[in-house]
Amino acid sequence: MALTLIQECRVAVADLDTAFPILDDATYEYFLTKNESSVRRASLEAARTILLQLSLRGEETVDIFSVKGSKAAEQYRLSLQMFLRDPSLNPVLTSVNAYCGGISKQDMQDNVDVFDTNAVITANDDGVYTYPVNDDPFSI
Repeated sequence: MALTLIQECRVAVADLDTAFPILDDATYEYFLTKNESSVRRASLEAARTILLQLSLRGEETVDIFSVKGSKAAEQYRLSLQMFLRDPSLNPVLTSVNAYCGGISKQDMQDNVDVFDTNAVITANDDGVYTYPVNDDPFSI
């Protein structure tokens, strides 16, 4: 069974009660549009919105029924923290590309050849600083 993007967001944030959903479909659609149809990012925004809505609910007692909104908000906050600590949801860890410059011989040679590259240049015996012109990438 294929889920729609809105249903995927609902599953991710556990907004599964069909009779009384916490957020309506238009809100999920807004988050998906805002985040370019990324279910992960839309779910994070929806989860934060749900947490804020639950925190605004008070405690009510009618006859023998009691609704404790603060307890629901606290439990959802703990779940949201666990959800956000998941490394696969961290945008820094999922979209970062590593680059280490100066490791290959070509990178080192490029660094030596380009005058604009920062390098440690020492003065010669006359006290004059000159940029080295050398084919050896290890000399400065």
